[in-house]
Amino acid sequence: MKIFITGASGNLGGYLVESLSPGNELLLHYNSNPCSQQNFRTVQFDLTDFDEIKKAFGNFKPECVIHTAAISNPNIADKVSKEKVVNINVKASEIIAEECSKINSKLIFTSTDLVYNGNLGAYLSENSQTNPISLYAETKLNAEKAIASVSAEFIILRTSLMYGFSNSSGENHFDFMFNNLVNGKTVQLFTDQFRTPLALFNAAEMIAQLVNVNAAKGVINFGGSERVSRFYLGKILCEETGFSEELIIPTKMKDVEGIYKVYDVSMDTGKLQSLGLNQLSIRESIRKILAEK
Repeated sequence: MKIFITGASGNLGGYLVESLSPGNELLLHYNSNPCSQQNFRTVQFDLTDFDEIKKAFGNFKPECVIHTAAISNPNIADKVSKEKVVNINVKASEIIAEECSKINSKLIFTSTDLVYNGNLGAYLSENSQTNPISLYAETKLNAEKAIASVSAEFIILRTSLMYGFSNSSGENHFDFMFNNLVNGKTVQLFTDQFRTPLALFNAAEMIAQLVNVNAAKGVINFGGSERVSRFYLGKILCEETGFSEELIIPTKMKDVEGIYKVYDVSMDTGKLQSLGLNQLSIRESIRKILAEK
């Protein structure tokens, strides 16, 4: 299959390339950080260059598009202009959906669990109330609406906290946590925010399966099956590595200034599970992550 991956040099993008490269023809998009994978066709452009998006579609004519590129962090989104965040996260997503619709290409879009109301309790369903409190999450929800309005063949994955070593140029939170612990340094982890974390490699494996699952449509909660805090995630890492748990400093999100306080966006992933995908537990995932390091 001809698959176009946007944001291919990002955390999830790199794992997607690994999962999808066997048996498929890939076109990899990146902006500022080149793709580390060799021997693949690539395109480089900023998502605000809408003509380049259309040109990529015209030249490659993908059968499936996996759209992961975005300003993908609430703090980063707050440091650039609102216009730029909207253009990249919403307008570019709408144009990609329109281009997919023109050629009957399947679109898989990565949204976020942060679109949900974080004060409604645990295990939110796809129909639960949304209430994004950051510009980042607001634009992701607006992108969902734009995609649904123009595309007939789409999957919107509301992704949870993803963890695992980065295979791109930047350090992610899991890298930071591991590097601190392995060097005997403390790390502060929240005890009062709950999500349903999913390993990056497991996410990529499941997306690769979704490419060929015709029954998968609409919005899907895309996370693990366990509702945990970052503190508990760190605790499991310590148990599996032998790092001292005393290095993990329990921290209350409510006591930290300057962050968006979303307390519980743990998701019911029953719809995802019904598709027969291999959703691994946190402990299984961390063991595999460590074994392959």
